[in-house]
Amino acid sequence: MNPETARPDWLTEPCPAWCDGRHDDQSMVDDRRHCSAYEVVPIIQPSERWPRGRHRPNDDVEAEELNVLAFRDVSARETWVAIANDRQKVEVTLESAVRLHAALGVLLGRATAMA
Repeated sequence: MNPETARPDWLTEPCPAWCDGRHDDQSMVDDRRHCSAYEVVPIIQPSERWPRGRHRPNDDVEAEELNVLAFRDVSARETWVAIANDRQKVEVTLESAVRLHAALGVLLGRATAMA
């Protein structure tokens, strides 16, 4: 928890080690959650693949950023991992994120070996 702010009365459980501790603005019950710090990841992704009126796919790319973070609602058991921005999101359980991490490691190992 941020040492400059007091611990909210409603927060009766300890924060997980990864929680950034910013609970002071979570007055609504539905907003109360533990969140990690955001990791901002710059990415390159394809632009719209089939723009309106085009008869073939678009090969243009665009720079974007994705935020990666962990979160868990206060008093919940399940921790979630989100990869998101304003236009897209993936939210999976921590267990699922571990499986994705392993699969990405295998894929990246193969892809970089063949590059």
